[in-house]
Amino acid sequence: AKCISFIRKWLDNRNFLEIETPILQSEAGGAEARPFITHHNTLDIPLYLRIATELHLKRMVVGGFQKVYEMGRIFRNEGISTKHNPEFTSVEIYQAFSNYVDMMDLTEELIKDTLSHICGSLVINYQNKEIDFSKPWARISMKNLVKKYTGINFDSFDGDFQVAKIAVQSIDVEISTKVNSIGRLLNEVFEQKVESQLIQPTFVIDYPVEISPLARPHLDNKEMVQRFELFIFGRELA
Repeated sequence: AKCISFIRKWLDNRNFLEIETPILQSEAGGAEARPFITHHNTLDIPLYLRIATELHLKRMVVGGFQKVYEMGRIFRNEGISTKHNPEFTSVEIYQAFSNYVDMMDLTEELIKDTLSHICGSLVINYQNKEIDFSKPWARISMKNLVKKYTGINFDSFDGDFQVAKIAVQSIDVEISTKVNSIGRLLNEVFEQKVESQLIQPTFVIDYPVEISPLARPHLDNKEMVQRFELFIFGRELA
């Protein structure tokens, strides 16, 4: 409760406007996830519980609202584990005339201020591990993290999926039939071999375009997009 209250005040004080967007949508979008499906009796059409608030918030930015956010429930009809819940609360924040570096700065400042306010310290002990939020957080590309933790250099495959697949299988990465490109292969290696090792706050940047349909393309690499995810204690937090 304290976190939610503080985040709202933090954003409001920086002139972000909170928007309420529809939970029931005619088309679920804004992320890669399977939606919950329901039925509208009067209109006799299927409707979907939102899997993200992204699309409507982006429309607000296009419509002239330069700084918007929404704190609300999200519904994803897939997976239940200690890292996944079918419904959860998220906050999505959009700011015109900004890029992903600006949004990483905002994310880091928001979480540090929230932590400091709630816990009174930027160094905490979580499940017997000390996590230090006080230092500048690392920002490393997905490719470089995979290379660091597995030794596999995805830049060396020159676009050859079969060669990359053989290299990945040699380190016991399970590859599903849905993995049909080097970008998806890179993501599989990252998820299975790297994620769990990112204990201290780490921004993973520069994701494959195949798994990032709504992110801004890289100007110097058409295979990558300007996207980040924040990992702490082996979990995606932002």
